[in-house]
Amino acid sequence: MIDCLTVSRYFIIKAYQEGIEAEMTNMKVQNLLYYAQSLHLAMYDQPLFPEEIQAWRYGPVCPPGYRFYSEFEAKQLPIPDQESLSKISEDEKQLLEEVWEYFGGYHAYRLSDMTHLDKSD
Repeated sequence: MIDCLTVSRYFIIKAYQEGIEAEMTNMKVQNLLYYAQSLHLAMYDQPLFPEEIQAWRYGPVCPPGYRFYSEFEAKQLPIPDQESLSKISEDEKQLLEEVWEYFGGYHAYRLSDMTHLDKSD
């Protein structure tokens, strides 16, 4: 099983590859983690990564990932070492690619709004 930081690195690298790295903030990563975990749970009935996702005021947060990138606040995240992606299986990459294709183009605030719509009252 991979961890939330490996998934985060995947999405950050994708943003750099597609030229939208300026949009890749901690907030956006947190939202993408939420969608990746949700999709994996829905498809396989098991988590993609072991870390918990919590409901915070402005959207879902995976605390270890949030703390790791917290020093950047709302600024662009730096590109990580691509070697860390070697831990991701082909099935996991396929799922992450689907999440990226669908959600990667959205701004962090739009993703946050969308996650609030996902709540069941």
